[in-house]
Amino acid sequence: MNSTFDPFTQNITLIGSDGTTIISSMGQADDFLHYMLRLSINYGTQLGACIVLLLVLLLLTRPEKRVSSVFVLNVAALLANIIRLACQLSYFSSGFARMYALLAGDFSRVSRGAYAGQVMASVFFTLVLIFVEVSLVLQVQVVCSNLRRQYRILLLGASILAALVPIGVRLAYSVLNCMEIMHAGTMDHLDWLESATNIVSTVSICFFCAVFVVKLGLAIKMRKRLGVKQFGPMKVIFIMGCQTMTIPEISHNLLTLVTISLPLSSIWAGFALDQANSTANSTASRHNLWNMLSSDSAVRDKSSPCISSSMTSPNTTCYSQQSTGKPQQDPENGFGISVAHDISVHSYRKDPHRDV
Repeated sequence: MNSTFDPFTQNITLIGSDGTTIISSMGQADDFLHYMLRLSINYGTQLGACIVLLLVLLLLTRPEKRVSSVFVLNVAALLANIIRLACQLSYFSSGFARMYALLAGDFSRVSRGAYAGQVMASVFFTLVLIFVEVSLVLQVQVVCSNLRRQYRILLLGASILAALVPIGVRLAYSVLNCMEIMHAGTMDHLDWLESATNIVSTVSICFFCAVFVVKLGLAIKMRKRLGVKQFGPMKVIFIMGCQTMTIPEISHNLLTLVTISLPLSSIWAGFALDQANSTANSTASRHNLWNMLSSDSAVRDKSSPCISSSMTSPNTTCYSQQSTGKPQQDPENGFGISVAHDISVHSYRKDPHRDV
């Protein structure tokens, strides 16, 4: 027996539909199998994450926020990405993934539905990119709405340019990809266009995230100088902007990660804002309760009229009758009457037979 013979990589002979002989190998078959397994796991994970996040987004978003354009774009991007991933997963159960078709390059038995599914996957990939880019343009304008008008116009022009370039390149690639799919061809001669699509998409997302990070970082620094150190929505979006600018760029799942990050940052920021509001309301309620209890005892002590005389004008006397209605509310302490500094208050029982 030949010691150099490896049965796991041995050649295999296939007979084509026209009777020709096709030489392949077990190693090539294993490569196709492992590649399809990795792709199916990758697409399945992305699909599950998008479905879960879509349900969370629909359940946790308040009704008044569901009519906003950013919410509609985020939901549309998630739905389009779910359809795109489902179409791509259908590839592994179609005639394209049969071992003989892969080894012999014979796709004559692939159904029209399988071709249509792969064309839809390419089309919806482009739609996801369009929704994401439009959402980023809108969010940049919202974040930078307090800038001067000329700066906002310049930023809007740069944002539109940064969004249109990857959309245009992706549209060109999608058209050529669909044509090759319908002819059961390969995209090897268009690898440069696929690389260009990934590069311009990555640069575009980095541009938008850099705007978010710089603007929100300056705002957080200013709030820190003013004494506001609470963890709020600004810091949430700042964190998500940093991770969106770094993590997706080192991953092959760029578009899915950005599609997930946009609504996830909105949910997190809204939760942080609600938590801050509830904490503030709870603190204010305890403060008002303490003032109410402390001022209530003070009101009970005022059972008789009193005369308030100023130290600067001792001859000035005023009377204050006890009110049976609601106590007067003080904007600072809740209930009671505010007394200015350097004022002495004297009280005595008024003789009903004495003239004032």
